[in-house]
Amino acid sequence: MPKWLPNAISVIRIALVPVWLILAMAARERSLAGLTVTGLGPMLVFIAIGLSDLVDGALARRFQLTTNLGATLDAIADKCAQISTVTFLVVWGGSPFTSLPLFLMVVLAMRDALLAVGWLAVKSRRGSVTVEHRWHGKASSALFFVVVLSAIAGAPRLAIDLGAAAVVLLVIPSTVSYLRVGWLQLGAASRKRPV
Repeated sequence: MPKWLPNAISVIRIALVPVWLILAMAARERSLAGLTVTGLGPMLVFIAIGLSDLVDGALARRFQLTTNLGATLDAIADKCAQISTVTFLVVWGGSPFTSLPLFLMVVLAMRDALLAVGWLAVKSRRGSVTVEHRWHGKASSALFFVVVLSAIAGAPRLAIDLGAAAVVLLVIPSTVSYLRVGWLQLGAASRKRPV
């Protein structure tokens, strides 16, 4: 197994995000023009994004190819996909899609801002950041995937709102846990510095 393969899959996932946006915008434009449209193209690309997320991590773990760079690339790919799909489905959602609620975008943006500040603080103090994926992060990502895929498929509004609320209920403790790990890394960096 080539060492670079899991990271290459993460890079491909990042490259699929603009493809998804182009297809979603085209479907929306056709719908606004009164044409019959399905969200099949955006759904297939979003499924490919989700599957690539599973495959890169599984390969890295199975063949002991996990690295800090790989974990960081995976997180960047996840954020690119999340920010793009949520923003599109909140701001431009509607036929043929179901729009996502604004509160989901706000919570995810706040989480990402907190994690980015924490990452920069740990990086500046320690020189490196240990990125750990935990079950709650995986669970919130999996549920997020289902909610977004359902919105792309045009699921009923109530189902989307309930799913988005469930994502938020997982994201909040997940964010607290990641911030706690970062705080511990900052504390370890402070103890190692000479006086």
